[in-house]
Amino acid sequence: MKRAGQMTIFLLCVIFSVASAYNVFSDNSEVERMAAAVACGEQGPSCRAQVTRIERTPFGQTFGMQTPKRTVDVVCRRAAIMVGDYSCKLR
Repeated sequence: MKRAGQMTIFLLCVIFSVASAYNVFSDNSEVERMAAAVACGEQGPSCRAQVTRIERTPFGQTFGMQTPKRTVDVVCRRAAIMVGDYSCKLR
């Protein structure tokens, strides 16, 4: 019983580590496009948001963005702590 508990904890740690590495090091171009759309808001299709800062953690991503009319921070997080689709909102 003790051995099974140790193995379960070990496997959970490995799964957490792999999910964390994937969230930080995977391609984030789609998330960046979503963040740019949120940063532009109602500015229209001619708005071009420029990324000035990126923070990536296992739990989400934060973008500093400059648009023609404003500078904003956009926070993107997954639906469930480390899995699921990203959603973005202004900080």
